[in-house]
Amino acid sequence: MAGPRRTRPSTFRCAAATLLAVAVVVVIVVLLWLFLHPSKLDISVDHASTKGFNFTSTGGLAGAFDLTLHAVNPNERAGVYYRWVDVGVWYNGTYLAGAHAPGFFQEPEGETRVDVAARAPEGGWTLPGEVEESIKRERTNGRLTVDVHVVAKVRFRYGVVKTRRYTVRASCPGVAIDFASQTSFHRLPCYVHI
Repeated sequence: MAGPRRTRPSTFRCAAATLLAVAVVVVIVVLLWLFLHPSKLDISVDHASTKGFNFTSTGGLAGAFDLTLHAVNPNERAGVYYRWVDVGVWYNGTYLAGAHAPGFFQEPEGETRVDVAARAPEGGWTLPGEVEESIKRERTNGRLTVDVHVVAKVRFRYGVVKTRRYTVRASCPGVAIDFASQTSFHRLPCYVHI
């Protein structure tokens, strides 16, 4: 005696099962993303001063901008690997100096202080005349206002799982450097984009 004959599932049943499986996967991915989505990082300039700040005979800039950045990871579950950090100092759209800081790891809800000395480029580099005159005027008044831009490559870590690499860009406009009192400075928050 032969057993009951099995019928093949219809095309409709196969399509319905596939759609249900895709819907379940999408819901799982969305829930994981909502649960694990990293919060925006906070970056600020805690201190800014100059060292050896002067103009060369060719109209270039000599010296360095000593900057202290304050990086905060507000995420409760995610640590952050900073692969590297690049810092640039700009004045009215003109690049003045830059620095590269090595990478570091930041624990969840951690804070890190990053000290950099952004040096002016050496050799044959000259500032446009109007920029040089404007900087000299501000220096005579005792205060120079620059923009600091930060670019970093980061990865978030949830336990043993690491995310893809993200590029973090921070813009810190209006960083005032006081030549009269190098110690007076108020923390300036940056606009951070991931």
